[in-house]
Amino acid sequence: MMETGLKTPPSSILKPQSNYRWTMVLLACGLLIINYVDRVNIGVAAPTLMKEFDLSPAQMGILMSAFFWAYVVTLFPIGGILNKYGSRIVMFWSCLGWGLVTMCTAFVQGYKSFFLVRVLLGVTEAGVMPGNVRVLQLWLPERERTLSTAMVDGSARIGNAIAPPIVAYIIVAWGWKASFVITGGLAVLYSLVWYFFYRDPDQHPRITESELAYIRQNEVIDDTGKIVSKPIPIIKLFTYPRMLLAGFGFLWYMYFWTTFNMWIPAYLVNAKGFDLKTMGIAAMFPYISGIVFELLGGYIFDQWYRKGATITQLRRTGMAIGMIGGAASLYLAVQSATPVDCVIWLSASMGIFSFGASNVSAVPADLAPYGQAGGVTGVYFGLGNFGSLLGPLLTGYLVSTSLGYDGALLVMCGLTMVGSLCYLLNSYQRLEAK
Repeated sequence: MMETGLKTPPSSILKPQSNYRWTMVLLACGLLIINYVDRVNIGVAAPTLMKEFDLSPAQMGILMSAFFWAYVVTLFPIGGILNKYGSRIVMFWSCLGWGLVTMCTAFVQGYKSFFLVRVLLGVTEAGVMPGNVRVLQLWLPERERTLSTAMVDGSARIGNAIAPPIVAYIIVAWGWKASFVITGGLAVLYSLVWYFFYRDPDQHPRITESELAYIRQNEVIDDTGKIVSKPIPIIKLFTYPRMLLAGFGFLWYMYFWTTFNMWIPAYLVNAKGFDLKTMGIAAMFPYISGIVFELLGGYIFDQWYRKGATITQLRRTGMAIGMIGGAASLYLAVQSATPVDCVIWLSASMGIFSFGASNVSAVPADLAPYGQAGGVTGVYFGLGNFGSLLGPLLTGYLVSTSLGYDGALLVMCGLTMVGSLCYLLNSYQRLEAK
């Protein structure tokens, strides 16, 4: 399928007089780092919480999944809210809200109150990723979008990398309640940083005219200087095969990503014999690998684009490499004979997976009409996060059966391979209003 749209020749692109767009990218990165520390701290604390509240693996799976039930339901309307009110307002309230809810986790008294807090956390966090994708679409041209996406998406890996040792240390030193109070408090503080420093490019006082023109190099500008964009109602997005195929590919991507985040710490403790402190260190290595390889992937794919590759070639190739390679390496981790070999293969799995994932959050920005990334991302992440709620739930059930941890992770490998086909069969040119 041919891609549509004009592409500015490299020789006609002037270097902008300012580079403030990268400050906005770093601001988004900081928000996502804290978001993922708050999101995955339950995975690090899971062995302690299971003992504290006498929870079975199946019950722990339900608690992990409860976040995503609320998250998915909220994602669909949040896209329209983002398109109307913008990333500054929506992401401020989201960050403030999830920080306060995370702090409230310290006051849970049992399974029911824990379940309620996880639901509220899912609601409050729903604005983060659609808001970040909207930020990248507004602030970066196509030629820089994969690297910037890798930086933001890689920030989730940073959150995952620093959460295990930090949360494990806090639990050992001050108890599990302190881990939620401290990490939630960071989000409350950062919400104020976001509110005071973020603006869209056409409203930001520090952006120069040359940088604004550079950002808009792939867009069509009308006589008044405004970008031409035809909005697509959110409900109609479900009628586009490209949108649905991307969403279903993301579903199995998120199954892998979320299950890895939520269950690998418990897997290392319960199946591989790590104690809490050792697990806290070992669980960092896959995410360190992920950070390095995602940034590398973002750089390589952006360079390939500048040499003539199409957006469809980038996304198909990147997602296939990431999902197939990540699943194959996870299979080898399950088959490993020693704890050290297991950590090495887990690191390879997350590294390869992340190399391809430099493309994953760029997909809705590619598909969305200009300024409409909130709605498209809401649908993309809404469909995709059915995998997030299914992964912890199904894994918790499978761990409780004769399949155990190894069998549950092998199921994860197979489903990830299915997801790679959805990305391989899709195309990624911008959607147009019917």
